[in-house]
Amino acid sequence: MIEIGKRIETSEGVAYELEYGGEGNIYKNEDAFLNRPDEVCYVPEYAAEGCEGWRVPQNEDCFTHNTLLALCKGNEEVCWDLFYSLEWTFPTTLLEEWETNGCLDDIESWYDDND
Repeated sequence: MIEIGKRIETSEGVAYELEYGGEGNIYKNEDAFLNRPDEVCYVPEYAAEGCEGWRVPQNEDCFTHNTLLALCKGNEEVCWDLFYSLEWTFPTTLLEEWETNGCLDDIESWYDDND
């Protein structure tokens, strides 16, 4: 199981301590992605901007399986590909790169709306 970084309970709430994951500092938890869809499974490096050290309080830059799935327009296959491809970037950045490079052209109805 992929587990990079740590989930920490603090008096202010949950925080995620990012660790180096090969390309950048991230939090990534495969068990949460696979088994707990509403628990944070990915926090990108840039989420730590303005935070003390590499500790990020839970916020909109912390992604769950369900938030990744929503970004992937409900397509579970794309969601899995996205999670396993994330190395340091925001998920939206990687999805935009895939769209630009035509990687999603074969996904039925991907371009049907502008979500």
